[in-house]
Amino acid sequence: MKKSICFIIALALFSCKENTGKTEVKKQEPVSNTSKIDSLLKKYEQNGGFMGSLAISHKGKIVYTNAIGFSDIETKKKSTIDTRYRIGSISKTFTATLIFKAIEEDKLALNQTIETYFPNVKNAKKITIAHLLQHRSGIHNFTRDKSFSEFRTHYKSPTAMLTMISGYDSDFEPGSTGDYSNSNYFLLSLILEKTFDATYEHILEEKLIKPLGLKNTYSGKETDVNKNECYSYVFADKWTKFPETDMSITIGSGSIVSTPKDLNRFMEALFTGKILSTESVTLMKSIKDNHGWGIFRYKIHDREGYGHGGHLDGFRSSSIYFPEEELSFTLTTNASKTDVNTIYSEILDLYFSDAVKEISESEVEKFAGAYISEEDRKEEMVFVKDKATLIHVISDEFKELLVYKGDNRFVMNQMHGGSISFTFSPDGKELTLEQGDYTGVYRKE
Repeated sequence: MKKSICFIIALALFSCKENTGKTEVKKQEPVSNTSKIDSLLKKYEQNGGFMGSLAISHKGKIVYTNAIGFSDIETKKKSTIDTRYRIGSISKTFTATLIFKAIEEDKLALNQTIETYFPNVKNAKKITIAHLLQHRSGIHNFTRDKSFSEFRTHYKSPTAMLTMISGYDSDFEPGSTGDYSNSNYFLLSLILEKTFDATYEHILEEKLIKPLGLKNTYSGKETDVNKNECYSYVFADKWTKFPETDMSITIGSGSIVSTPKDLNRFMEALFTGKILSTESVTLMKSIKDNHGWGIFRYKIHDREGYGHGGHLDGFRSSSIYFPEEELSFTLTTNASKTDVNTIYSEILDLYFSDAVKEISESEVEKFAGAYISEEDRKEEMVFVKDKATLIHVISDEFKELLVYKGDNRFVMNQMHGGSISFTFSPDGKELTLEQGDYTGVYRKE
């Protein structure tokens, strides 16, 4: 593995190989002391670095909630745990679930091609519904369109969206690889509408929202703070309201509004077989080229979870279900100076109290330094000491605080694709790196 590959993985969080091995862990019982999570969020609230909501559920029951910041900074309207957020691409998990429901009702098939629906889409005769679900269609992502920043705040009809997507050249041969594309899920929403002869909004309501009792979940429109929705913000010298994406262009791929409690209820129902068959859920969790079927695999603190993240305007969100722990976790934010993955990792550190081991500063000191690969002498790993842990430095541009796991082992958690493990020899002269199915040995210079 070359340094350049590792650098891309660390930044993009999509391209690292995944470790399919299972780690034996004990099921986590609900936290009895939430004061440390409260303190962490209070710190973010006091320094003005984060605004958002959090919910943790265990065995379907809420064990922790919190909300900090404002849903509307101008009027100083405080957010609550029932404040509604645009959840961005977590919407794709809802869309994929609806497609699998249609398949279980014998209305669709995974291997059917899409030319009857979209004859003008490039390679339509080769692209299947399965390809759309798993981002293997080769259809260009409309959010990478050069004019996206110009049209995203304006209404586009489904016909106009389809015409635009049909005009793109194919990025690759269908089925040959995977590459994330919002266009796939917009097309899946149109397939659902044609299959059920109803709007996506109505299908979502009848098939998922009503049966699951999701009282704060729906297809979004223009933000209305009087309906307990919130604006999103970006920080320059001060928090500035982010111009809204028109939800007409996000149907199927990012159009849903929800709350952490509702998302936990949905994820728990999905992954415990209350919505789809075991066979369908198992297929959704199968990963190829880092993509599941409307979901991603997460590996955090050696625990495996499934879910999705979302990014729309100034909104960020993550919703994950951990099967072994029977735990649902959702974090939503409408304004953050810190990456949401860092925040949820910090919170899970505190929830999984066994995730953080203690090590003395003097012990950490001997692991700091530069390590050279035995396989490729040009590849170097650099670590610097930060009190009682290490920081991994890549090309002096990317720095990541590592989590100590005991037995001279540190990990760097990734949003998708698992964690990277660094295990040092007791004398600090040798390092073993494990990333997915790659293992490499490094020696200190």
